[in-house]
Amino acid sequence: MKNIQKYLAALLALAMAAPVFTGCSDDYEYSLSSVVAKPSDKFNARIQFVSRLSDGALITGDADYTALNNYMVNTLKSREEAWLTVFDRSDNANLDKVMQISINTYRWTAFAFNGLTNRTTYKGSTLFFNQPTRSVKATACGKGCYVTGFSPLMEGTRTDKDENGTVTGTVDIAYDINFRTVRFETNEQINAFGGENGVMNTLKRENMNMLMIGTVKNDLLGALESAVQNTDGSFKVYNVASGSAYTIFMLAEERFWGFTDVAPISVGNGIEAYTINVMW
Repeated sequence: MKNIQKYLAALLALAMAAPVFTGCSDDYEYSLSSVVAKPSDKFNARIQFVSRLSDGALITGDADYTALNNYMVNTLKSREEAWLTVFDRSDNANLDKVMQISINTYRWTAFAFNGLTNRTTYKGSTLFFNQPTRSVKATACGKGCYVTGFSPLMEGTRTDKDENGTVTGTVDIAYDINFRTVRFETNEQINAFGGENGVMNTLKRENMNMLMIGTVKNDLLGALESAVQNTDGSFKVYNVASGSAYTIFMLAEERFWGFTDVAPISVGNGIEAYTINVMW
């Protein structure tokens, strides 16, 4: 009963918070629809990508849950220091414990179905939002691979400076974006992504201003870069961070998004949290 009461309290808090986050800062003037120049570091947003960057699953036992819960509740201060957090390879996680982290942080969740092995073993990521995503769509991309898209409310800032470069103020900005994530493990999947009739062209025709952050096997990063360049030279693959087996990459059309930097910290038990700073 106590868990149910806590869950209902969390939902009520989210419902009460929604007008605060959406009502004051959804500004078309600074949205991607109004872009007339290349991205500027005047406009910034941060995304957390939590991963082992290995072939193993993110969560293997109670110690991992404890470390992740501590990171989400104390480091990110629940929803205060984050708007989108990705748990990479949370595929074998106990649903009730992942949902408990969601309740503890008063955040919404969605699952990105990234892949299927032998029709029985699935791989994917859990995404945490401050507002519920308004759409979820998975697109097949070769054997055992899916690109999953969401439309979360992005929370970023505009930093104003004077002619001397001194910061004179900041303004909070929020609006819906087109976010996608994927995990590339084979050349066949990358070949299905690129090319005239590939998944990338299909997705960009739907939303040219999409932002994609995902993982690719280290030895396939070059193949992904070539596939993207050959498909559309206005898109760029950014090498965000590399681990023992996988690399975090960011993909975007250069008129809409740019990669600023990444700040990794240890969550514990071999888990790293990468705070990715993007500009638009």
